[in-house]
Amino acid sequence: MAQQGQQGQGQQGQQQGQGQQAGQAMQSGQGTQFADKDILQLALNESKHTAEALNSFILEASNEQLRRDYMTVLGDVYNQQKQVFDLMQQKGFYSVQNATAEQMTQAQSKFSGQMQ
Repeated sequence: MAQQGQQGQGQQGQQQGQGQQAGQAMQSGQGTQFADKDILQLALNESKHTAEALNSFILEASNEQLRRDYMTVLGDVYNQQKQVFDLMQQKGFYSVQNATAEQMTQAQSKFSGQMQ
């Protein structure tokens, strides 16, 4: 759980840098060319937004079959998001700091109190 908190902090920093990254797109005679890092970051962000929308659709669906279909699509989006994330890590575009044992204990204590 603490690792998720670390990821959230890393995501904020990456989102702030996104505008700068987009500005680093290369200009060519045939238009703008984006670096692999920019394309993967856009794909990751779009999959997050898609998952958010699907969550809302699932919660608001009144038809059970439609709800199940949305849930299937959401699972596919999660799988694609994981693939993009793994590729970004593999290429060194997205690094995650592992939580220490102390951070894990703090997160467990924080959230165990909320669950009761």
